[in-house]
This record gives sequence, C-alpha cells and structure tokens, in this order.
Amino acid sequence: MKTYLALAIAGLALQGVSAAQAQPTQAPSSHSHQHYEAQQRAEIEEVLKSYERALNASDVGGVVQLYTDDAVLLAPEASSAVGIKAVQGAYTAIFQAIGINITFEIAEVKLLSPEWAFLRSNSTGVIKILANSAQIPGSNQELFVLRKSRGRWKIARYSFSSILPSAK
Repeated sequence: MKTYLALAIAGLALQGVSAAQAQPTQAPSSHSHQHYEAQQRAEIEEVLKSYERALNASDVGGVVQLYTDDAVLLAPEASSAVGIKAVQGAYTAIFQAIGINITFEIAEVKLLSPEWAFLRSNSTGVIKILANSAQIPGSNQELFVLRKSRGRWKIARYSFSSILPSAK
C-alpha cells in the first residue's frame, strides 16, 4: 500500500512538473503575437509619417508610392479619385493649388487581419493658397484603410474632412 501511495504521489508530482513546463510555451506565443501587432502598428505609423513628409514637400511621387494600385481618395467637395492614376492626378492638382504644412496625430490604429488595417488621425497646420499666398489654418480628421501588399503596408482608401467651422 505504501508503495502504491508513493507511486501515486510521484505520478501526480510528475504531472504537476510537466504542466508547469507546458505553461511557459503558451506565454511566448502570446508575447510573439503582441510583438507582431506592435511591429505592424509601427510599420503603419511609418506610412503616415512618410505621407506627412511627402504631403508637406508637395511630392506627388512620394505620396503616390504610398498608395495601392486600386486606391481610392475621398476628398471633401471632390469626386472620388479611383485608381492610382486618378489619385496621382488629384495630388498633382492639389499641389498646384496649395502648399501644405501639417502634422498628423494618430488617434487609433486597428489591425483587422494580417492584410488589412485602419488608422484614424487628426491633422493641424497651415494651408498656403498658391494663387495669392494667403495662409489659412488647416485642421482635419482622417481615416486611412491600409492593405499589406508585397510585405509593405500601403494606403488603399483615404478619406478626410475639415473640423474647422465652414465660412458662411
């Protein structure tokens, strides 16, 4: 009986040890998932920083390279620019009319899947009307839908609207 009891206790002890050893293998997968999400968010945030730099430099090529080929740009009081050529044309027209000096602040980044995410932001700064050199404040709220294409996050859809009171 004592032998049976000793074997039972030893068996339980071994189960406890193997359960304790098994638990740490779950933690790294949780940790690696958090690391993956943090890395994806950092890559998405870098897209916005690159967009800000290109926008402020009036760099059509720099802006367009951040978009997917099937991108859609939804700007206020304008028709949707659908496809990369239309997006390029829209930015060319924008930069011929205004100079932009704005800063984006990220409000939210949400990974929807390994290939899709959205970024919500606010921007503030100054818009210069090139025709008369007038400078006006600019303040927008933005929604970017991003798609991972060939290992890189790109802007698939972009919509923005002013949060300043309209001049009536």
